[in-house]
Amino acid sequence: MSLTRIGIALFAATALAGPWYTVEGYSAARNLISQLGAQHTQNSLIMVAGFLALGIGIVADGIRRFSAPVLPFIAFGFFMALAGLLAHKPLSPAAAYSETAHQAHSALATLAGISITVGLLWQAVLVSTFGMRAIIITLAVLCLALPLSMLAYPELQGLIQRFMYLLLFVWLWIHYPVKIMATRALQSSP
Repeated sequence: MSLTRIGIALFAATALAGPWYTVEGYSAARNLISQLGAQHTQNSLIMVAGFLALGIGIVADGIRRFSAPVLPFIAFGFFMALAGLLAHKPLSPAAAYSETAHQAHSALATLAGISITVGLLWQAVLVSTFGMRAIIITLAVLCLALPLSMLAYPELQGLIQRFMYLLLFVWLWIHYPVKIMATRALQSSP
């Protein structure tokens, strides 16, 4: 099994188990996955480990099978791991926290979203079939639209984010990094 798949499995397990190990009042529908690893939050290191496993797995697989089309996915993994280390503000508004770490977390999460979207669009250009191109472009558009819908529907932002991760993780599980390399090899052959 690839390190990416192990990272996805660990991230998913820590996110799914989150409501049982984190602070009272956490809602998978309302709260973000990052809030499981928030500053000064009970058992936050469990989710931090999930972020690190995901990021390190994606980076390691990308480096091992490096090609230019893999670079945005490596950046995605790197930004996800760093976002896990620089934690979100806590759920409790009364809890003290580092605003600098929270802002860095937000910036890194945004960079992760940009990176995965660029990687997907690059793949859409490289693939030769219309059907796969349409799937990849749809996924890239959803990587932009779903975070915006989280702003419009804050009471459902946790569900929206989990749906987005589900779509991304299924695609990564199937295609990353082996089929990205295969796509590149097909494009460069005479």
